[in-house]
Amino acid sequence: MPADRSPSTALRPVSTTTAPVSERTALAVIGSMILLMLALTILLFQATWVDPASATEAPSHSADGGALSSR
Repeated sequence: MPADRSPSTALRPVSTTTAPVSERTALAVIGSMILLMLALTILLFQATWVDPASATEAPSHSADGGALSSR
């Protein structure tokens, strides 16, 4: 360790002060997050929903055989 290094030049943690967020801003952020989660959940249900009555039926194939028919 070099002799010229004194405790006053040692690395000290930098104190960062942040301004608190207003209640209105916090509520807007939380409300937006909740609405986004709700919208994505609804989208997931709509995209994956299968009518229970049609779950036992075989899926209908298109006339051309689909994208994998040429392989």
